[in-house]
Amino acid sequence: MADARHTVVALAGGSLEREFRAAGYSAANKAYLPVNGVFMLERVLRAFRASQSAGRIRVVTQPDAFAAAFGARGATLCDDVIAPGVDVISSMLAGLQGLDASELVIVSATDIALLTPAAVDAFAAQARATTPDFDIGYGYVSKQAHVAKYPHVRHTWVPLREGVFCGGGVSMLRAGAAAQAADLLRRVSALRKSPLRLAGVFSLGLLLRLPFGGVSVSELERRADELSALRCRGVRCDEPELAVNIDRLADLRAVENILDSG
Repeated sequence: MADARHTVVALAGGSLEREFRAAGYSAANKAYLPVNGVFMLERVLRAFRASQSAGRIRVVTQPDAFAAAFGARGATLCDDVIAPGVDVISSMLAGLQGLDASELVIVSATDIALLTPAAVDAFAAQARATTPDFDIGYGYVSKQAHVAKYPHVRHTWVPLREGVFCGGGVSMLRAGAAAQAADLLRRVSALRKSPLRLAGVFSLGLLLRLPFGGVSVSELERRADELSALRCRGVRCDEPELAVNIDRLADLRAVENILDSG
């Protein structure tokens, strides 16, 4: 349905991490690393293009790198290529520029090489069904669902009152909310791999209780509302492909092994 389609902002800026360069890879950034012969960025964009939930696809990346990687067929992968900013939040703001402030937009990392159209659609449906009034909807996945499918894939797990979870690489937000929440988003993004330090951004009480699973999702949502003056909601979607991100060389090898065995 037309009203179920969302603009996608796929973030593929930055530079290639030292570990990949030391292993002999040469690329603008990890989005352009080959995963079993296919660029990681292409795998992610094809999942969005084949989904029922993605409308216009915007890629925030170095235009010369995108052109060199895909040439004319880049037009089949996305609709717009937008130059990145100085950091991931600036890049996100660049990708959202010009959109209607009320539009709900899917914002995605591009290191989630196992992403599928079904996972995209499941996330979008869950966001619309469970949190219709949010400004920022942060995707997350349960450990139980993840380990059941990918038991050997490492993650930074967060114990909460409702269970143990990890953050996903896909979220949804209102285009006009991002600028208002930019400073908070920068702090959260910088600490996303350290749950304890991230909890400290929210409050000392949360920091002390988090390691023992004493914090609930609703408490985190309320505190995020207070800090951002927006409506922030968690969007739980237990599709593990939303959260298998490639940060290290070992992650790349793990994903390649999954694809080989599939």
